[in-house]
Parts: sequence; structure tokens; C-alpha cells
Amino acid sequence: MAFGALGKGGTLVTLLTIAAVALLAVYFALHASRPALWLPVGMVAGGALGNLADRAREGSVIDFIDPMLWPAFNLADAAIVLGILGLLYVIEGKR
Repeated sequence: MAFGALGKGGTLVTLLTIAAVALLAVYFALHASRPALWLPVGMVAGGALGNLADRAREGSVIDFIDPMLWPAFNLADAAIVLGILGLLYVIEGKR
């Protein structure tokens, strides 16, 4: 839902976000011994919860960074994207 995707999703977006964060928490609990996993999990969860807080408070996510040739976004969106990339790196890295 980052970068304005499904911006008017309302309840559906909220439920999908809560489900994704819950699944991420379960994954983290099952693999907590994996080095460096806490950082990307924290970034994704923090970004998702930050966007949920915006939705609860304002009714929508406030995107305040608006580059000319890129969709508008906020710091929570950036944390989610970088966290997902970090999560992929940690999961697919050396075991």
C-alpha cells in the first residue's frame, strides 16, 4: 500500500496491514535467532503501524514527500520499502 497504492482502501487496507504485520511478527518469533532480522522487521512494522496511526487519526495517510517524477510518499513508506529489501537480504543471505 506504499506510495499511495489503494489510498482510498479504507477498512480493507487496514485489515490487510494488520494481517501482514501479524504474519511478520509470527515469522520473527519463529526465526528470532537469525542475525540482523530485527532491523528490517522493525522497519516494516514501524512503517506499517505509522501509516495505520495516520489512517486512524486523519482518515488517510499523509504523504508529504512529493518528487516530480515519483509518486508521493512519506517516511513510513520509505521504511516499509527499505525494510522489505532488508528482509529479503537477511532471509536469502548466508545461513
